[in-house]
Amino acid sequence: MGMHTAWASGSLVETCLEKYPSKRPKISENVIICQSKIEKNNEIPNEINITSLPLEILFEILSYLPCTDLYTLKKVNTFFEQLVHDPTVWRVYEVINNDMNTEDVIEELKRMPFLKKFSIDARSDSDDILRQLSLTNKNLEELSISNCTGSTSKLYLRSSYLIRILERCIRLHTIYILGSRFRGLKFFRILGNMGLRLKAASTQATCLQFRAYTKSAKHISENDRQLLSDMSLGARRWAPLHYLMMERQNVPHKILISYLYSDFLPMEIIPQTETLKLAPD
Repeated sequence: MGMHTAWASGSLVETCLEKYPSKRPKISENVIICQSKIEKNNEIPNEINITSLPLEILFEILSYLPCTDLYTLKKVNTFFEQLVHDPTVWRVYEVINNDMNTEDVIEELKRMPFLKKFSIDARSDSDDILRQLSLTNKNLEELSISNCTGSTSKLYLRSSYLIRILERCIRLHTIYILGSRFRGLKFFRILGNMGLRLKAASTQATCLQFRAYTKSAKHISENDRQLLSDMSLGARRWAPLHYLMMERQNVPHKILISYLYSDFLPMEIIPQTETLKLAPD
């Protein structure tokens, strides 16, 4: 009963603003108006439902939903439509096949500055989408590209946009580029320079691209980088490159690297010098 009384007294909007004065996002005026109307229309004054929750809590809940559920939630009523339109709830965004045209995808990305995880699959317009991603979504942490081409007339992805993403998205730590290819060495040099910030990566790489990565991976000892370079012997064209960092209590513990269908080569991180040494079998 005490909880019912506390929530019923005063405006719910004022309550949530007082509870989270410094962490709240900018709340749309339309959202506040919609919530106020719902409060006034409640037949039971002390009744609590999901629309009675503080807006900050609602934003936090919605931020964990996949984009398909958010699109469905928009259709419930005006209140949820306004909530879903808020950029803070869009932390995950997936673009699959060609169900949405390029211009609409670009406009969606423009209103997602807090986006953390982006996946694109089976698209023939990836260059334009990746370009926009590099411009407006600098909080990106995970990127997944599967079976995509740069455009309808270009088989390869444009590496310059991938390079911009690596350079501008300083929180990026997971990169999967599968079933898609791109030319050039600079992307792999930057990938190596990411050091221990890189947690996981999978992509196709030529022999020269893989060697560009190993040469730039200064967090690996020179001897170990030479061993990694030797893994590329026999690679004639693109071959799969896999990288995985193992953590123990959120501290980097071991790195696994595989190239050209070889077994993973384990490396143990030495905290004192932040160099890597081949782990014993």
